[in-house]
Amino acid sequence: MEVYNVHQALKILQEYYITDSIQMVTRWIREGKIKAERSANRKEGWRIHHDDLFEFIEEHRPGLPEVMGVYEWYVENSFSMLASDHREKHNKLDSEKVKGDSTYPEELIKQLMEEKNQLENQLINMQDELNLVYEQITELTVKIQKLEEENAFLMGLYEQMDEMYQELIKKNQQESSNETPKTMERKLEKVMSTEDFKKIFKEVINKYEGGTVNFMQQENELINEIYTLFFNEDGELKNEVIYDEEEYRCPLTKKKYKNLRSMLKNAIRTKLEQTLNPVDGTVLANDSSR
Repeated sequence: MEVYNVHQALKILQEYYITDSIQMVTRWIREGKIKAERSANRKEGWRIHHDDLFEFIEEHRPGLPEVMGVYEWYVENSFSMLASDHREKHNKLDSEKVKGDSTYPEELIKQLMEEKNQLENQLINMQDELNLVYEQITELTVKIQKLEEENAFLMGLYEQMDEMYQELIKKNQQESSNETPKTMERKLEKVMSTEDFKKIFKEVINKYEGGTVNFMQQENELINEIYTLFFNEDGELKNEVIYDEEEYRCPLTKKKYKNLRSMLKNAIRTKLEQTLNPVDGTVLANDSSR
């Protein structure tokens, strides 16, 4: 089996339009893509067996080694076959001359020349077709190399993006686990100024047309009475009004509420009803805004 060194292998790879770089050949050898072995003499470098080299060529140029082999055989043997055929016909010509036939040899010579010209034209056409195939192979090789480079770039980019995405998911999970339940709980309002309370009182009292005059006369008294029932002088909600961390307890109606304003509005309505009906102390029905 024939064995090549790196330079001989490069020459063959050039003929098959694979590479012109000896650095690429040595790189493929180191990567194991081209099977090779170190020679005993380091100066000789790598030793590459014929079958291993052409196995690599077949992977990069499928079918091309076979085409090249047929073409080379045809080029090498066509002229010898032509010469053999020419000798045979020449011997026949000599034989005919001996017989004294002068017209037949001229026709035979003309026929031989035509066959020779046809054979030459076939070889030229075959060479043109092979050159065209080589050009197409070269173009495809360049495109494949570009696609491989683009694919490697995109794969690297995808890996970076995936890594960033995984880190983001991990970070969000950590933040979610560290988040206290209080952020999901509803916080109770515990402070209200007298002015804000007066606004709520106005909203409720405006709906009582029949008792408007009496309420207006007692407005400040009622505001002060109800406000001090719920809040301290500094505007903070009294402790007894706070039932737990999620509910209030109205000291006037003894009902529980989750909304401070709803509780105050219902307390104001209750107080107004008690003022309008001092005998029975009627209390308003269920608060729809509760």
